[in-house]
Amino acid sequence: MSTDFKGADQKLKEIVSKSKDVDPDLRFMALNDLNKLLVEHSLIINKVNSYSQKIVNLLLESITDQNSDVQSQALKCFEPLAPSLDDDEILNVLIKLNEKQITINSITTSIHTMAIIEVLKNINLKHAATGQSIINKLLPSFIGVNGQIKDSLDAIETLTELIKTLGTTISSTQNQIISKALVESIYRSQNIISKKSITSLGCLVNNFSQGEFKELLQLINSNRDLNLDSILLTFLTYISLAKANNSLFTPFIDDVWPFSVSHLHLDSDENFEDDQIKIDDIRNEALRFISSLLAVGSPLQQHIDQILNIIKLFLRYDPYTNTSDNDYDADLDEDEDDFGEEYDDLDEGSDDNTWKIRKQSAELTSELAKSFPFVTQQLFSSRIFESILNSIADSSEAVSFAKIESLNTIIDITVEQHGKRSSRKRRGSDVSMADVEDSLTQLNKFRSTIVTKLTKELSGVKQNNINKYNTFLNFFQSFNRLDEDLKPLLRNIREHNFGLNLDLLQFYSSLLQNNDLQYFGDELPYIIEVINDGLTSKAHISVINSVNTAIHLLNLSYNEQLITSIIEIAAAPKNDSELRKTAIESLGNLSLLPVNKVNDILSVFKETLAYEHTVLVTISAITSLVEIYRESIDFSRINDIVVSYKILIRDSTYGPHILDSLITIVRYFNIDITIGNILLEFFNNDQYQSTILKILAHLNLEKSNLKSIFLKASVIEEIDDDALIDIGVKIGSELIPILEENTENQKNIKVIAQIALNENLTNYVEKAELQLKDHKYPAFNIKLLGYIGQEKELNISIEHLTVYFQEDEFKLDAAEALGKIISKRSIEYVPSFLNKISVNEHRHLLLVSIKQVLKLNNGLNFEIYNNVWKTIVTVLEEQNEVNEVNEDLAKICAQNIGYILVNNNDSNYFFNKASELLESSSKSIIYSVVASVKFILAYEHVVSIELIESILFQAFNKISDEDLKIKQIAVITLITSLNNQFNSLIPYLDTILPTVYEELPARKQYQHVLQIGPFKHKVDKALEVRKNSFEILYKLALNHSLLKNVDFNEILSKVVRSGLVNDIISISSLIIIKLLEFDEVLLNSEDKQYLSEGIEKLLSGIKKKEDAQKDTKDEQETKAILINLRNTVFLQQ
Repeated sequence: MSTDFKGADQKLKEIVSKSKDVDPDLRFMALNDLNKLLVEHSLIINKVNSYSQKIVNLLLESITDQNSDVQSQALKCFEPLAPSLDDDEILNVLIKLNEKQITINSITTSIHTMAIIEVLKNINLKHAATGQSIINKLLPSFIGVNGQIKDSLDAIETLTELIKTLGTTISSTQNQIISKALVESIYRSQNIISKKSITSLGCLVNNFSQGEFKELLQLINSNRDLNLDSILLTFLTYISLAKANNSLFTPFIDDVWPFSVSHLHLDSDENFEDDQIKIDDIRNEALRFISSLLAVGSPLQQHIDQILNIIKLFLRYDPYTNTSDNDYDADLDEDEDDFGEEYDDLDEGSDDNTWKIRKQSAELTSELAKSFPFVTQQLFSSRIFESILNSIADSSEAVSFAKIESLNTIIDITVEQHGKRSSRKRRGSDVSMADVEDSLTQLNKFRSTIVTKLTKELSGVKQNNINKYNTFLNFFQSFNRLDEDLKPLLRNIREHNFGLNLDLLQFYSSLLQNNDLQYFGDELPYIIEVINDGLTSKAHISVINSVNTAIHLLNLSYNEQLITSIIEIAAAPKNDSELRKTAIESLGNLSLLPVNKVNDILSVFKETLAYEHTVLVTISAITSLVEIYRESIDFSRINDIVVSYKILIRDSTYGPHILDSLITIVRYFNIDITIGNILLEFFNNDQYQSTILKILAHLNLEKSNLKSIFLKASVIEEIDDDALIDIGVKIGSELIPILEENTENQKNIKVIAQIALNENLTNYVEKAELQLKDHKYPAFNIKLLGYIGQEKELNISIEHLTVYFQEDEFKLDAAEALGKIISKRSIEYVPSFLNKISVNEHRHLLLVSIKQVLKLNNGLNFEIYNNVWKTIVTVLEEQNEVNEVNEDLAKICAQNIGYILVNNNDSNYFFNKASELLESSSKSIIYSVVASVKFILAYEHVVSIELIESILFQAFNKISDEDLKIKQIAVITLITSLNNQFNSLIPYLDTILPTVYEELPARKQYQHVLQIGPFKHKVDKALEVRKNSFEILYKLALNHSLLKNVDFNEILSKVVRSGLVNDIISISSLIIIKLLEFDEVLLNSEDKQYLSEGIEKLLSGIKKKEDAQKDTKDEQETKAILINLRNTVFLQQ
C-alpha cells in the first residue's frame, strides 16, 4: 500500500482536471484512474481529509453524468472509497446521495440508490452513534408521516440495506415503526415491492427480542386477509422470518402450526376447480415453512407423525394424472416411467406447478432426517423411503434430483447413526443395546433394489446429460457397500462412457475403499484403464485425483502399470511440486508392493530428498514404507537415505521430521553409528532430547557411553519416561544398582521394572515380592511390582497390597499397584472389588484400583463396563443423604466414568447414560459426570467434540447450577474445552456466552461474612468461579480474529460493569486493554463514565489505606494495575 503523499496529490489533481473534460471518454478514464488511486493509496486518502472531500464531490457530480458509462464508473469508485471515509463523511455522503433519489413511484433502481448501497456495504464506522444518526437522517425519506413505505424500489432497497448494515443500531421504537410499515407494504404494495418488503422484514428480525417478535406476528395476523393471495404472502413472510432466525418461532409453534397444516388442505375430497394452481402454490410455501421450522428442534417433535403423513401425501402428488396418495399403497411397488426423452424439455415454469410440491416434499424429508436423526427408522417403516425410491423417475428432473438427494441424506444419517456400532464385532451384551429392527437393518434390505432402480434410471440418461450422470455417481459414493450388486452398476457406468471426470474418479475411490476386490469382476481392467488415463492426463486436477483413486485400487491389488505411472509422476522434476508431493505421499502408503518395487521407490525418494519442496513429504513416505516392509528392504537403500538425512538434519525445518523417521528406521536396521555424534550435539544443546534418546537406544553404542547419557537424562524432568526406559533397557541390569540409589525418582522405578521384564529377572522380582510381604522398602516395592504386574503374573496376593490401605503413606500407591496387577485377570477380580465398593469397604481406594483396570483396558467386556458404571452411580446416589458433593470421591468416580466413555467410543450407549445422569437430582452425580467430560477433554488421546457433543453442552449448562462445586467444575470444563478444542467450539460460543456472563458479577447468595476478632470480613465464595469466567473472556479476546460470531463490544461492557473490584481487577484490566486494541470495539459513553468513576473509587480506597499506613503489597499491585488501565484507556484517546 503506497505512502507516496506527493504522488497521490499530483494524481488526484490530474483526475479532477480530466473529470471535467467535455469528452466522455476522458471523463471515464479519469474515474478509472480514480478507482486505482483509491485502491493503491487508501492509506493516504484515509489520513488526508481534504483528499476525501475532493473525491466525494467529484463522484457526486459524476454519478449524474449524462453518459451512462461515466455513471457506472463513478459507481464503482464508492466501494474502495467508503472504508477510507470517517464517520462524519459517511453520514454526509449518504445524506447527499439520498437527496437525489427518485421520490415518485418507480419500478427501477436509481443510480443514487446503487451508490448508497455500495457505501453501506463497505463502511467501517468507528462509533455506534453514527449508525444511529444515519438511521435517524434517512429513515423519514423511506417511511412517510402516514407510517407507510413509499412505493418506489429506491425506498425499499435502501431501507433493506440500512437494516442489513446498521440493524444493531436501530432503536426499539424504530423497529416498531419499520415493522408496521413493512407488514403493510407486504399486503398492499405491488408485487415486486411486496416481495422486497418480505426480504427486508426478514433482515429486521435478526435483532428482535421474543417480545418484539410476538408483536410482529400479531401485526401480520391483523393485516392478512382470508383470500389466497394474502395467505400466500403470509407464508412467504413466515419463511423469510424463519430463515433469518427460526428460533424466534419456538414459543409460537402452537400458533403457526395449525395455520400451516390447515392450508395444506389435506382433505383430498376438496374440489378447488379454478383455484387449483393458487392452492398448490400455497401448499408449496406451507411445506417450505414447515421445513424451515424443523431446526427449532424439540418443540416440533410432537408433530413428527403428522409431518410424516404430509410427506406421504405429497411425495407423489399429481392431481392431473391421478397418482396422488389415494393410490399410495397400490402404486408403491410399481416402477414409474424411466427418465424419458419426452420429459427432458419439460417446462418447470409452466402452469402445472405440482412438481414443486413433490420436490418440496422430498426436501422436507431430508430436513426432517437431519433435524431428528432417530426418525430414519420411521421413514423406512412407514414406507416413505420405498416411495421415494420407486418414484425417482419423475416427469420433472428437479424433483428427481431432490428425491435422490433425499435418499442420499437418509442413507448418510442411517450409516452415521449405526456405523460406529456396526464397524466392530458386536459383543454378546450389545444385543440389549440394539434395536430389534433398526434403520440400518432396514436399509440393507433395500440394497439390491436401490442399485437396480438407480441403475435402470442411469440407463435412461442421454449422452448430453452429464449432470444427471454425476448425480448418480455422487449418490453411490455414500451408498457403496454393494457386494454382488456392484457388477451391474459398474457395467452400466462403463457403457455410458462419458469420459474422465472428477465425479467418476471419486466414485471409483469410494467403491474401492469399501468393497472387496472379488466383487469388481471383469470391470476391474476398465477401471484401471480409466485411472491410468487420468495419471497421464495433461489436466493437473485429473492427475491428482487419479493418483488418489489408484492408491485405493493398489491397496486391493498390485498393478504394475499404475505403479509405474505414479513413480514417474513422483520422479519427474518437470512436474509441479504439488503433483509430485501427492504421488510421493501415495507411494508411501502402499501395502501390497513387491520388495523390488519398494527398493525402486526408495531410490526415487533418495532423489526427491534433494528437492526442497518435496523433502518433508518424502521423509514421511520413507517412514511409512519402512514401517510396512521393515527388514525386507535392501539395507543399501536405507543407508543411502541416512546419508541424505545426515546432511538435512541440521536444518531446523527438516530436523524434527528426520528424527521421527530415524526412530522407525533404527528399530529395523543397524544404521551407521556416526549419526550418533550429530544426535549427541543436539542432546547436549537441550534439543529434541526425548526423541534422540529413543534413537540412541537402538544404535550399537558402547554401554559406558549410553550409561553416561542415561545418568544425565534421568535428572531432566522434560524427558519422556518411554525414552528413558528405551535407553535403560539397552544398558540392562547393570544399571539397576545405580537406579536403586535414588528410588524417590519415579522414572527410575519404571526403568527398573522394564529391565526386569525385558531380561526376565525372576529372582529380582521374587525378592521384591518377599520384601513386600515382610514390609521392607514398601514405597519402592509397591510401585515396582505394580509396573511389573501389569505385564506379568505375580505370586503376590491381593491381601499383601490391601494391608497397606491402612497406612496413609502407602495406600494410594498400593491401590494403583493393585489395579495394575489385577488388570491381567480383570474378569476374575473386578466383580469382588465392586461388591466391596458397594458395602463401602475401602471404597475410595478400590475405585482407584478400578481406574487402573479401566485405563489399561486388558480385554474388558461390556458386562464389566456396565457393572462398574452401575456401582459408581449407586455410590454417588448414596451421597444424596449428605446433600453435599464429596469432591475426592466424586473426582475418582469422574475419572472412572471418563475411561468408560473413552473405551466405549464406538457405541452411544454410555454417552446416552451420561446424558441422562446430567439431569439427575443428585449433586454428586452431576458433579462427577461434568468432571468426567473435563477428564475426557484433557485425556492424552484427544477425543473429538462430535463424540461428546451430546453431553458437552449439558455440562456447560451446569455453570448456571446453584451449587458452587458444580458451577466451578462446569466452568473449568469449559476452560479445558477452549484449551483443547477451541476451533470446534467456535460455532457454539453465542449460545454458551450468556451463561458465562451471568457469573461475572458478585451475587449476594454467595457472600459470606467472616468474623475475625472485632472485625467483619466479607468473603465471596464464588470468587474462583468469577475469576474463571473472566479468564474465559480473556481467552476469547486473545483469539479475536477467529471469532466472527462473538460481540466483543458486549464482552467489553460486561467486563467494565462487573470487573471493577479488587479481587478481579487484574484479569478484567487485561481484557479491557486487549479489547480496545481492536478497531470495532469501542467504549460507549456510559461504560466509559462507569469505568472512570470505578477506577477513581478503587484508587481513593487505596489512598485512604496509604494515609493510614495500612496498605499491603497486594494493594500496591492493584494500584499499579489501575493506573496502567486509566492511562491506557483515557490518556491515549
